Amino acid sequence: MALRRTRASRTLALAVALAIALVAACVRSFACPSPQATRSSARGLALGVQSRGLSPTVGATARGAGSVEVKDDLERFISPTQRRFGHKPIAFVRAFLLLLTLYGLSIVIVPFIFLILPFVKRYDPLHRKLVDRCLMVWSKMITWPFFKVRVKGRENLLPEGQAVVYVANHQSFMDILSSFHLSRPFKWVSKASILKIPLVGSAMKAARTITIQREDKRSQLAAFRECVEALKQGTSIFVFPEGTRSPTGSLIEFKKGPFAMAKKAGVPIVPITILGTNRIMPSKKEYFLFQSSPGVEIIVHPPVSAEVIKELPDAELLAMVRGAIESALPKSLHSQVIAPEV
Repeated sequence: MALRRTRASRTLALAVALAIALVAACVRSFACPSPQATRSSARGLALGVQSRGLSPTVGATARGAGSVEVKDDLERFISPTQRRFGHKPIAFVRAFLLLLTLYGLSIVIVPFIFLILPFVKRYDPLHRKLVDRCLMVWSKMITWPFFKVRVKGRENLLPEGQAVVYVANHQSFMDILSSFHLSRPFKWVSKASILKIPLVGSAMKAARTITIQREDKRSQLAAFRECVEALKQGTSIFVFPEGTRSPTGSLIEFKKGPFAMAKKAGVPIVPITILGTNRIMPSKKEYFLFQSSPGVEIIVHPPVSAEVIKELPDAELLAMVRGAIESALPKSLHSQVIAPEV
């Protein structure tokens, strides 16, 4: 009887989650920013510099460092300064629906993760790839009703068995969910407070997310050592070197930790540019989820080999990776280095 009740409750939870997803899909047809507002925003950010029809190929700044050539009109990914009347209430409802979808699905996904966890700990205690797969499915199901995610440059992704450090720009909470569309197992380096989020924190802990206390030097050193050890054991790491979300989309000053860990572990770095997330959920405004027809685009740049990383001075390596990431950003966001918010 108890088993039947458990199955019934899980079936009900899944039905509720799917219903929420369908409602969210209906809402998806609203709140699309006007093209005029987008163009106005791009002109304002560009400060007089035209940003339409760009084909940035910057990124070969040092010893063959490359980037994916982007021929799209990149201004469409910029968050507009003004939105049409009624967008914010709908965006608020969409954010609430996304939250319901997240937790509705977690009622099914998280118990399943803990169900398989003993098996995973026994047969794959270091990598826990099966848990990573669950998180990928979870994230893709959460984002699917609300916005599309495209990945360009998949040919630059290294085989799953090759440990790498993924280095990406950070401008929105949606960067995290969108990054799972790479369909590669990796471990996050995240602030420790994420483990306190109900259900989400439990799932991240089961996946062996590496946490850090930003103001604690000992915690930073321990996290660095844990990352290096994980990389040496064949586990990939995903890091936002800015350390926090950029409020404008321009790159914040990079921290040296991700580059030092790649050099010490002897693994490649894969630069990644994430576009459009700040337009959907602006930094520090997680209570809004705006509709955006361009959706999210993830650009995977050619990897920097372990041999090149070993040869390059730290400053030159950082500049190379930063140049590759910035090359796929809208021109109006280039070379606007800003200090991280305290």
